[in-house]
Amino acid sequence: MDEDANKKTLAAYQQGVKQYNAASLPISGSVKDWIDASLALLTPSAHILELGSAHGRDADYIENKGFKIDRTDAAQAFVDYLKDQNKDARLLNALTDDYGGPYNMIYANAVLLHFTPEQTKAVLQKVHDALKPNGLFSFSVKIGDGSAWSEAKLNAPRYFTYWREEPLKEALVNAHFDIVYWHEAQSGHTSESWYHVIARLGG
Repeated sequence: MDEDANKKTLAAYQQGVKQYNAASLPISGSVKDWIDASLALLTPSAHILELGSAHGRDADYIENKGFKIDRTDAAQAFVDYLKDQNKDARLLNALTDDYGGPYNMIYANAVLLHFTPEQTKAVLQKVHDALKPNGLFSFSVKIGDGSAWSEAKLNAPRYFTYWREEPLKEALVNAHFDIVYWHEAQSGHTSESWYHVIARLGG
């Protein structure tokens, strides 16, 4: 069921590129603060991997700050869109593919929320293995309980897992990450609650 849920979610993105792009908001407020805090922890020569680049909004912002970032997405339609915008991008499924690296930071805005808790644990291990010593994992998830399907924004079903502070922090500690930034904020069209997190690779 987990694999089927992920395939259905990817299919929604594959057919919904135009709708997703049209519904996206500019970077501002708590999202901007979180990204800026992430970049402030890096040196100018840092190499960043983005999981789930979508239309490239976040990568463009990060690149304009002077950082090198690898754009990736699990939906071929988004990879094709980025290439049409003359951006380097590659297909990468965070659950099944090798990330390459090692990187100074892996960035994943609104990506882990599509994975079950067990899948998230596997992704945390893959992130761990793809980071340089003391590397950073910067990510966001929605706050709440359980899981649900939603057709918001794309008019096609996407799977979501919601997180509470204690189990998310426990997952990070078990994956050998130290939390260096943790912020709860509301953002998006419906002002949903999110955790914006930066974690550093520990021992």
